[in-house]
Amino acid sequence: MVLEQYIQRVEEKLHLLVKKLQQVQAENVLLKEEVTIQQQALQQQQQAVQGLEERLQLMKIASTAQGGTTIAAEDDAFRKEIRGKINDYIKEIDRCIALLNS
Repeated sequence: MVLEQYIQRVEEKLHLLVKKLQQVQAENVLLKEEVTIQQQALQQQQQAVQGLEERLQLMKIASTAQGGTTIAAEDDAFRKEIRGKINDYIKEIDRCIALLNS
């Protein structure tokens, strides 16, 4: 009799553990879905930020080209950056021309 009660208690505990396992697994699935959604949202926000940064850069270029004024220190840094980019573009164009000629 005592052995049967012991076995019954073990079975009850086992059933409880199985239920908890199923709950944890279901919660895990939901959390994984939420992580995926959050990652997609983050990626969209990063793309939006990148697009806005590119627009800001273009606006700075346009402003400088039109003779707009900016803060002196910012202007010098911006000009150096633009010169560097232009030099990179020229190097890339030269590489493309060299490839076309060969």
